[in-house]
Amino acid sequence: MTGKPAARLGDATSCPKKGHGDNPIVSGSPDVFFDGLPAARAGDTTACGSVLTGNIIPNVLINGRPAVVQGSLGDHGNLVIGGSGTVIIGTSHTPAPFVPPEPLNLDGAPVARAPAAPELPQRPASPNARAWQQEPGDPAPYGLEEEDEEEELGSRQAVTLRIGVFFDGTGNNAANSAIGAQCRAPALGLGEQEALAMVQRCEAHHLDPDSSYANDVSNIWRLYELYRDEPVPKEAGNPSIFRVYVTGVGTTTGKPDTRFPGQAFGRGATGVLAKVDEGLTLLAQALDSFEEENPGSTPAKLELDIFGFSRGAAAARHFANQILLRERGPLGTLRRAGKLGLVSGFDWRDDVVINFIGLFDTVAALGGWDDWGDPSDNVNGGIDLYLAPDAARQVVHLVARDEYRRNFALNQVSPPHREIVLPGAHSDLGGGYPPLDSERLYPIRPRSNWVSRATSPFSTLAYQQAQRDTEYARQADLLDPQDRTARLETDVWEHFTPFSGGRSDQMKYVLAAPYLERRVYGHLSRVYMRVMHALAVEAGVPLDFIDEQDSKLSLPAELVPISDKLLAWARSGSGALDMEEERLLRQRYVHLSANWNAAAGRGGSVLDVVFVNAPAERGRIRHADRPREKKR
Repeated sequence: MTGKPAARLGDATSCPKKGHGDNPIVSGSPDVFFDGLPAARAGDTTACGSVLTGNIIPNVLINGRPAVVQGSLGDHGNLVIGGSGTVIIGTSHTPAPFVPPEPLNLDGAPVARAPAAPELPQRPASPNARAWQQEPGDPAPYGLEEEDEEEELGSRQAVTLRIGVFFDGTGNNAANSAIGAQCRAPALGLGEQEALAMVQRCEAHHLDPDSSYANDVSNIWRLYELYRDEPVPKEAGNPSIFRVYVTGVGTTTGKPDTRFPGQAFGRGATGVLAKVDEGLTLLAQALDSFEEENPGSTPAKLELDIFGFSRGAAAARHFANQILLRERGPLGTLRRAGKLGLVSGFDWRDDVVINFIGLFDTVAALGGWDDWGDPSDNVNGGIDLYLAPDAARQVVHLVARDEYRRNFALNQVSPPHREIVLPGAHSDLGGGYPPLDSERLYPIRPRSNWVSRATSPFSTLAYQQAQRDTEYARQADLLDPQDRTARLETDVWEHFTPFSGGRSDQMKYVLAAPYLERRVYGHLSRVYMRVMHALAVEAGVPLDFIDEQDSKLSLPAELVPISDKLLAWARSGSGALDMEEERLLRQRYVHLSANWNAAAGRGGSVLDVVFVNAPAERGRIRHADRPREKKR
C-alpha cells in the first residue's frame, strides 16, 4: 500500500510566515504513540501557533480526529516535513503496518487536551539564516561597495531597529514545557495510581520528570512574551521592534535533553557557545524580517536588550561582547554579506547600542579538558563573560542569596553594574520550578559506619551523629506548620557487600542522615520577574504591563507585600524583610537546592553515582568579573 509517514509530536514543519521558519508539532494524542511519540491529529498545533488542518487522512481516526502525515498542512500554510520512520498511513482502508502500544488513557480517565503551545521563533531552513558566518564566495567587504549602496539607500526612511534577545537557562525550554504539560497528573485529572502509571509511561517516551519537559517556563520566557513585537512602527519616529528567544543549554525543542556534555558541562551542540550561535542566527533572521516588513526603511541605529538566566546569562554576556565587536564581529560579517543595510553616515561606535542587560544568577559552570571537567572553577574556555563598564547603558544582575551548591558557582558583575542579592535559590530567581513541588531530600551529608552484621543500626555512632545532624537541621525552621505532609527525621539504612568468602562477609555498612520531606511553591520567581520587569521598564525596555489577572503570572496574596518590599530593595537598598516574612519564604517558597541526593552519572550505574547538588564547603563559590587574559 502506498502512504506517507505518520506525523508525531516533535516532528518538524516548515512555516512560510515571516520569522517563523521550521517549527515542531507541540501537541498530540494522549494515548496513541508512534515510535514512542504521541501521534499528531487534525487540530494539533505547532510551536509557531499554526493548527494542522489540511491534507490530513480522513479515514484514519486517532481519538476521533483524522491522522496527520508528512505533507499535511497547517493554517499558516506550513508543511509537515518530518514523520515516522516505521509507521506509514495510506488513504485506503488497509491498516497501517504497525502495532500500537498499550493505550495510555486509563478507564474512567478524562482525555487530555493539549496545552497552548508557546510561539517559539525557530531556526529557519534557509541557508541565509546563518549568514552571519562568513563563507567563501560571500560579497566583497562593504567598503568596496559603500558608495553604490549609499546611493541606493539614500532615499529610504531611517528607522531605529530594536531587538530583544532572550537566552533561557540550563534545562529550560518553553516549548518542551508545553509538551511536558501533557504528562502532568493535575492537568489530566488523574488519581494517585493513574498518575503513577502516567509517570512511568512518560518516562518510557523520553518525557523524563527531571527534564526540560517537567519544568515550568522560566522568567526568560515570561519576559520574552511581554517584550513588544512591533516589526512595523505604529507611528513615525517609533522604532521597529523584534524579539528572539533562545532555548536553554542542554535542550532541543521536541527532543530528549542532552545531559552530557550539554547540561553537565555546558559544551557541545547544545552548550553555551552553540546557544550564542543560535542567538546570532535568530538575530540575522530578525534583520531579514525587518527588510521584508519595512521595504522602504533602513536601520539608522541598532539597539539591543539582552536577557539571560543561569548558563543563558553566561551566553547573554558572551553574545553582548560579540555585538560590542561591532564591525569587527558578527555584525560586520552580516554587513559584508549584504544582510545589514545601514544609512549613510552610520557610526559603528555610536549607532550600535546595548541598552539593557538583565541577568538572573549567572552560572557559567563550564567543564572541559583544560580543567578536568570541573564546572565550579573560573576556567570558561572561549566564553567571554566580562562586561566592561560601558558595555550597556544599564546592567542588572539578580543574585540568589540561598544558592550554595558547589557546581553552581556565581559569575559576578562589577561596578558600575548593579548586582542585587535576593532571597531564594538559583531557580527561585530565574524560574522553572512548578507551581507546587515536593522536596524529598537529604540536606546534610550521610554518616556511615563499617560494623558487624549483628549490630543494630540504631546503636551505631553513625546513627547517633545523624540524630544530632537532624536536630541541627531542625534549627533552620524549614517546615511549614500548615503542611501536614512535612517531616524532618533521621533515616537509617544498611548496605551489605557481596559475599567474598572472607572476614568482610560478617560486616555491613550502616548509613544515617536527616531526611526532609515537604511541599514548596514556585511562585517566588514571579516576584523576581516583577523586579526585573520594573527595572527594565525604568531603563526604557519596551515591555508590556504584567496582567495581574493571569493565573500564570499572578501572586498569592501573602507574597504581594513581600514583592513590594523586594522591589523597593532592588531599587534603593531599603525595605528589608522582617523576620516573619523571611520565615514565610523559608518554609513555603525557597527551595533547598543544595542536598546530598544521589544521581546516576553518565554511565547510569551504581559505580557512576554523582552528587550534582552537593553544597560547597564554605558557602557559595563566587568568581569576580575580570577581563579575559589575551593569548600571547
